[in-house]
Amino acid sequence: MDGFITGTSAWGLLMNLPSASLLLLVLLLPFVTADGVTRDLNRRTHELLLTTSLPTWAYVWGRYLIGLLVSLGLALLLLAAILLMGLLLHLTIPAYPLPPTNVVLLLWVGMVLPATVLVSSLGFALSTLFPHLTNLVKIVILVAWVIGAVILPAGLRGTTLPAWYVNWDPTSAVTALGLLPKYSLNLSTITNQTQFQQILLTVENQMPDITGWFAPHLVLAGLSLLLVLIAALAFKRSRDVLS
Repeated sequence: MDGFITGTSAWGLLMNLPSASLLLLVLLLPFVTADGVTRDLNRRTHELLLTTSLPTWAYVWGRYLIGLLVSLGLALLLLAAILLMGLLLHLTIPAYPLPPTNVVLLLWVGMVLPATVLVSSLGFALSTLFPHLTNLVKIVILVAWVIGAVILPAGLRGTTLPAWYVNWDPTSAVTALGLLPKYSLNLSTITNQTQFQQILLTVENQMPDITGWFAPHLVLAGLSLLLVLIAALAFKRSRDVLS
């Protein structure tokens, strides 16, 4: 039997989205958001703010929100790339099906969006609280994400995954491993190539089961906002505190 799994199908996205597209996005995010406040500290431009009545919390949240908007713009660019690439392949290769928009949006909201908010918030908050360790914060986040999205899932393939790990994995790599068994094929009932391709097309576009993992991913994104709140409350911009 000969067939292929389309990269923009539910099955294809679960295999590639966390370990490729989302990983590439996350590798960029700390450099977008982490220096929101520390850049002012390094340039001493924050001292100009001491002459204004701008509240400290407003300054910190303003820097965070502009970085978050840029990060969300990159996440939207990833969504557009998936949909447009699927459309282009469909137009040039008739056998390639259109990307299931509902599935793409579901996985983007459940996997890409929470990861974008989490990494952006974590990098910004830690760098704001520890401005002299900004580079270390970026390195730790990147290394931890690579381990969680690439190394650990590779070692866990073929094993029984704990439900809590599948549901709460911020990288979504282990979450995808927990969802993939739904897309397995029963080859014993397939008798010819045409039947095989039809069954494969039906299975690969099934809606992923959101039970268990969807809400925890959004909760992780929400909890990361608390770190930004802590950073805004704890940040001091006077010279004697910063020196």
